[in-house]
Amino acid sequence: MTMSNLPHEKPTPSTLYPDGWFVLCFASELKPKAVKTVPFMGEELVLYRTESGAVRAVEPICPHLGAHLGKGGKIVGETLVCPFHHFAFAADGHCQHTPGGIKPPQARLAHRQVQEWNGLILVWQGPDAPHAIWKLPDLELAGFPPPLRGHHNARGNLQNIGENVFDINHFAPLHGWMKAVIQHPPIADGHQLTAQYTMEVLGLAIQMKMRLYGLGVIVVEVTQKRLGLHMMMMETATQIAPQQWTFKDFMVLRVEKLSKFPRWIRNTLNLALAAAVYHFWYLIEAKKDLGIWAYRNYGVKPKLTVNEGPIMIFRNWATQFYRPHEAVPEKQTLTETLIASTRDMHT
Repeated sequence: MTMSNLPHEKPTPSTLYPDGWFVLCFASELKPKAVKTVPFMGEELVLYRTESGAVRAVEPICPHLGAHLGKGGKIVGETLVCPFHHFAFAADGHCQHTPGGIKPPQARLAHRQVQEWNGLILVWQGPDAPHAIWKLPDLELAGFPPPLRGHHNARGNLQNIGENVFDINHFAPLHGWMKAVIQHPPIADGHQLTAQYTMEVLGLAIQMKMRLYGLGVIVVEVTQKRLGLHMMMMETATQIAPQQWTFKDFMVLRVEKLSKFPRWIRNTLNLALAAAVYHFWYLIEAKKDLGIWAYRNYGVKPKLTVNEGPIMIFRNWATQFYRPHEAVPEKQTLTETLIASTRDMHT
């Protein structure tokens, strides 16, 4: 799903890029000895997997004489070899080997914290101090068949997808989801934000629990008691440029009434149901949101109704992921706009 050639708000003059864990690609896209260049927050990163299977993410430029390591770089054992002079860089970034027995220079690649999680490869954006890097949760996936996965490109700001969770007033007019009620105000706990609500979808009463882990990962649990349906979705947002972002999704589904069948039949039926839900419901509804976000001016100061407090809870919580930057005369950064909007709501 790609949204292109759409009008969009003028980028703010300061950074729009938040801190946290963000997805670069599916783990299956990075085979052993593969080298991949990925766009990330206005720049590029080079992602590679060593022969033993370890994943590394580094800045793309060789510190020796500036060659692009993603354009012809190769993996030899556990090292990344520059295409220009064949200098080899170890996992910690240090130059380990040069051809012809020349003593390696005091050169070191800048590298990022990276991890594999539920079939995704994520990179850490932000301070590299151990106390600043929070953990992603273990997901309870026992009893589910293999997940369905998708990749989508969008215009605008990645906060659109997180805020969508708390904007229940758009559920009925845009999606036809009725009687949406948040069970309690969203709960903020450091980098995590949680909300639970009920609503009717296609005439069925469903319960949903949303958990945001920073601005890069959303986990959605859906249950429908009468059908015995349990579904888990994950949406991961990554800003790649001031008005371009990408997200990957992950869906698993199981129906309790199918548990009486042998495992292979049960998994086949659950996977078929998940495919139907994904292609004939989820993608259709997601496209509606993407069409709005592509034209939306996210930086506008909101004039909210009395029941839209959860939106400001989200925006206030989101400001913690943006580091302070130099002020630009006569203009506001996204962070400043959100903070100002929050202040206005309370005065």
